[in-house]
Amino acid sequence: MNYVAALRVGQNDVKALINLEGARKAQVAPLLSMRGNDERHLDAFVNNWGVSPFYLDTSRFPTDANDQYLLQNALNSPEDAFAAKRTFYAATSAKNNALIPVVGWADGDPSRDVVQCALLLAARFSRIAIRMEVGRDVAHQWPTAQNVLNSVPNPSAVDVIIDFRKISDIPLMTPGGWLDRVVRDIHAYQVARIVIVSTSFPDDKPPSGSSRTVACLDLAWQLAFKRARPDLPLVYGDYAATNPTGVMDFVPGMPVIPFANYFVPLEWWQVRQGGDKEFHHYPAIANAIRSIPGYHGDAFCWATREIGRIAASGTTYGNNGTWNGFRVNQHICAVLDYLASRDAASGAAIPDDDDL
Repeated sequence: MNYVAALRVGQNDVKALINLEGARKAQVAPLLSMRGNDERHLDAFVNNWGVSPFYLDTSRFPTDANDQYLLQNALNSPEDAFAAKRTFYAATSAKNNALIPVVGWADGDPSRDVVQCALLLAARFSRIAIRMEVGRDVAHQWPTAQNVLNSVPNPSAVDVIIDFRKISDIPLMTPGGWLDRVVRDIHAYQVARIVIVSTSFPDDKPPSGSSRTVACLDLAWQLAFKRARPDLPLVYGDYAATNPTGVMDFVPGMPVIPFANYFVPLEWWQVRQGGDKEFHHYPAIANAIRSIPGYHGDAFCWATREIGRIAASGTTYGNNGTWNGFRVNQHICAVLDYLASRDAASGAAIPDDDDL
């Protein structure tokens, strides 16, 4: 595993993931946050992903606070050591045993239930993960995560995910700073991996009829932080050109203006064209993407193959949801390509997953 891509469960995000090539699946571990109306899209993922490891959590994002599937199944209830969530993990693992269950909690959940949940999952699964949410300058969930690491019988079978969610600027990375202290405290437990996840993907979009470039801060700051700490098992992670705290779902009545995004490290190129539901603009958008300096070529990935096809044929161009899937798939592939090029330049080997 060389990269963790965090995504909420949804139709087009799942399409983006299952259309990754086998070699790419081996290098990326999706971190899925369950939500939705039912298990349809999750089943599409687990039935088509294959044998590469993936993390599964339940969404605790504010945008999913009223999610009917989560509420009806009590998946975020801490009652009886998160019994409903543990049952959900067991049922999903029966469909694809590459699942790594995530121990996550909301501020205010009883620490005892979090710890007991972790112990019960560790007894059932060979690998578990802890997802610790952090703020701009504080690891406010670290005491509970520490309780878990002090309790599990084998911390070396635990991955710790440090989740920044949305960032607007680069976190403090100074030696001896709060993040440095936290990752070193985690490493002292000899955990399997420390995954850092963040997203700087913007909340807004360009006005219709315009394009722009937006800096992707995540690769820049995380790789600098990792490079300064070569003794630590740090893994890069982001939200794959999505923003889980922003408005992501369709709200009846809102205009749906064609939008596309393309990642050329270290920035996103974004364009918006036309009016409400004028999806016929997408062939022109596809041609515009192919002319971007740094375009990877039509054969680069599933998304670019589709972009090339749409540009050439002008047909079956889909809608905004379709292009959201292209956005995620292309971002993941471009990040993997960038990480591989940096490893090659430094002479470092890309790690295998033989320890999973």
